[in-house]
Amino acid sequence: MIKAILNDIEIVSKRMFNLLCLLLALIVLVIDYITGQHIQFPIVYIIPVGLAAWRNKTPAYALAILLPLVRIGFHFPWQETHALFVAAINSSIAMLSLMFFVYLIDRTAWQTSELKKKVKTLEGILPICASCKRIRTDAGEYEQLEKYITNHSEASFTHGICPECAKKLYPGYKEDKK
Repeated sequence: MIKAILNDIEIVSKRMFNLLCLLLALIVLVIDYITGQHIQFPIVYIIPVGLAAWRNKTPAYALAILLPLVRIGFHFPWQETHALFVAAINSSIAMLSLMFFVYLIDRTAWQTSELKKKVKTLEGILPICASCKRIRTDAGEYEQLEKYITNHSEASFTHGICPECAKKLYPGYKEDKK
């Protein structure tokens, strides 16, 4: 039941995020249109495209293609003097650049999520008993060092006996190292 609710919340947040990126792209297009043909504003297209790429690459690629195409459409109301062919070439270059940018952002996001999965570190000061070496938990109880570290990190333990402890614990046992 709780998993279903959390899944629904995640779906709604993804949709809202995609809508936010689309709204931001529309704002950038409006500003680009208002500034006119002589001020080149398409570099700011990387903002909505980059945000979308960090979360989900499919809408980011769509924006990377759509934004330069819409800029070609500005050619007609602006009544630009240079050829539509030049605008198409510039838009193609912008599309390729934005798609490469999406690829790089998506790759970085993937690597970051993989690192988050792998890295689980202990930080801060650990209150430890000076005698038995057990660690005090947040609940105020003491638990074995091994159990605490296993529960709070990805580390696991194996046990053995060092030579000094072996001499103390088993004084009658002699190991020949010949």
